[in-house]
Amino acid sequence: MNRMEIMEQKHKMINLLLDAIDTGAMNEQTIDRFTYYYLAVFLEAAQQLENGKELYWKIKSYLENINVKKLRKQDKIIVGFIANYASSWIGEELYQLFSQSDKFEPYVFLIANHAPGQSQTQIIEEYSKNLTYFQSENLRVVQTMDINTGIQYTWEQMGIKPQLCIWLTPWTALFRESFHLLNYSLGILHTYIPYGMMVADNEAKKFPYDQYNQLLHNLTWKNFEESRSSLEMARKYSFVDGRNAIYTGYPKMDAFYVKDLVENDPWDALIQKAGNPNAKKIIYAPHHTLASDEPVNFSTFASNYLYFLELAEKYQNETVWVFKPHPHLVYKAVKEGIFANPEEWDAYVQRWKNLKNAEVMKEGMYHNLFNRSDAMILDSVSFLAEYLYVHKPLLMLTRDGQYYNDFGKELMKVHYAAAGTDEKAIEQFVTDVVLNGNDENKEMREEFFADNLDYMKTFGKNAAANIFEQIKLELDY
Repeated sequence: MNRMEIMEQKHKMINLLLDAIDTGAMNEQTIDRFTYYYLAVFLEAAQQLENGKELYWKIKSYLENINVKKLRKQDKIIVGFIANYASSWIGEELYQLFSQSDKFEPYVFLIANHAPGQSQTQIIEEYSKNLTYFQSENLRVVQTMDINTGIQYTWEQMGIKPQLCIWLTPWTALFRESFHLLNYSLGILHTYIPYGMMVADNEAKKFPYDQYNQLLHNLTWKNFEESRSSLEMARKYSFVDGRNAIYTGYPKMDAFYVKDLVENDPWDALIQKAGNPNAKKIIYAPHHTLASDEPVNFSTFASNYLYFLELAEKYQNETVWVFKPHPHLVYKAVKEGIFANPEEWDAYVQRWKNLKNAEVMKEGMYHNLFNRSDAMILDSVSFLAEYLYVHKPLLMLTRDGQYYNDFGKELMKVHYAAAGTDEKAIEQFVTDVVLNGNDENKEMREEFFADNLDYMKTFGKNAAANIFEQIKLELDY
């Protein structure tokens, strides 16, 4: 269709939606005939109107009330956790709270990513690894793609469809066909739990709009914010002024409050492999944002990926290392020419594994990895906030083009930082802060954590319980 035909189609969709509401034809029995594409088109139009914000909120709330009333009448509500990575998983406690209730029946719907630069083979391989992880966690996992052909199933083929979705990523454009947000029935309620702590910005100061004003943020019934700062930014940047945002804390961080957490990590095997029970445990976590045309630019990997191998080997008697790359780095590094092909990336990863004091961890839960570590060196921005929950020092690797939102700027004041090209400063962090224990920023970090991130202290319960209670309250259960 040409531009004019698309505009006419959207105009027709808006009229159909509003007519159904005005005439009373939109109800519990008919709402499933519409998709979220209709509401998204109306959102697009509302953003151009002087009173569009209030009009959109009125229509959105009207539709949500239909769904809430419908769900209140049901004996069971199918809850769908919409996941795309093992690393996006928020932990099982919220899942178990739903599972233990006689009102809810939770499932994890694992959706395949279709990210720019990924081949079909990479999509299938990535999906298979994530599927293996979720199935190993004894969760009810709904497989949405044939891992032999790469063909995605339809809702009808799967035989189950969520009625209340909990999205674990806002990047809905990664999904295709039935699983793109626009193609979900309007009779489904959507909520969102952030996939990480929102810290980054870009030169144009527009990235917070990606973090708080994407399509999902404005279509959801509820957004569960991880910090006071994120609630403030939701109110500042989203089209709906964060009226659907609630500060609950971050379920992925709940495990850091649990003593004697049972979770696999590589440290014991690494210590045994290295032969030093007193070795300091360091995580190296590089980000994937290599290209200058990325929405944000944080990765320093191109400048130091070989140096960190040398550094780990140099201190092989005093330290053990876990290389934890962002899941996207594997194909971004090939795309940007750091490696000629995936096989060269695999060879680089193997070099880490071949070190007597190093291991690789690409996916899965990382609470024990963090908890039992002594330090982290990174340019993965979400970890700037997450690592505060383990009360250990980290070194942020900097480069030109790194920008931070208001929260990120405050975080950087309490962390150590060094240019990703400054090998001397990086090594000094290892020797002075990690090996010799001269952690001068510790008190400052603890004060910041208490004031901004310690939701357990604020609410007296963890984030999973907060979210579950909020949903129960809204559904009168």
